[in-house]
Amino acid sequence: MKIIDRNGRLFGKISVIDVLVILVVAVMAAALYFKNNQAHTGTAVNERLITFQIRARGVDDYVADAVLVGDSIYDQSYSSGGRALGEITDVQIERDPGAKLADKLTDGTVALLEAEDTVDLLITVEGWGLVTDGRYSINRVYDLGINSSRSYFTTRADFTGTVCDILD
Repeated sequence: MKIIDRNGRLFGKISVIDVLVILVVAVMAAALYFKNNQAHTGTAVNERLITFQIRARGVDDYVADAVLVGDSIYDQSYSSGGRALGEITDVQIERDPGAKLADKLTDGTVALLEAEDTVDLLITVEGWGLVTDGRYSINRVYDLGINSSRSYFTTRADFTGTVCDILD
């Protein structure tokens, strides 16, 4: 039995042209698969740890007590890629709730007074993101900028804060 008969069929069953068409389609399908499943960036992109601080002013005592080290922090209004912005690594009380500003103003000056039972917090957060030309992006989609006021939340607390520093 011949491999190719006089009608041009392999083993008398399938045409050589049909085999060539199947091979071309298979090569095109493989090329399309590899093209769509490669990384879309021309260079390797490495995320790095970004540490930033959020200042929350006038936070009620019960909310301040609920902001804990180790909690994940999220943004209510802006997309962060479906993941947390980072993990809280430190919480500091900046204004002592026991000190009254009015008691310190004995020279006739006027200032805004703090609301009772509130504190100011300085929250340090570590998150993974990209640093490109001085711009910081957490989770590759959340732009981080100093003086941006946002509504943040953890599993236990909601508060408004302002990014006051990005530590390198």
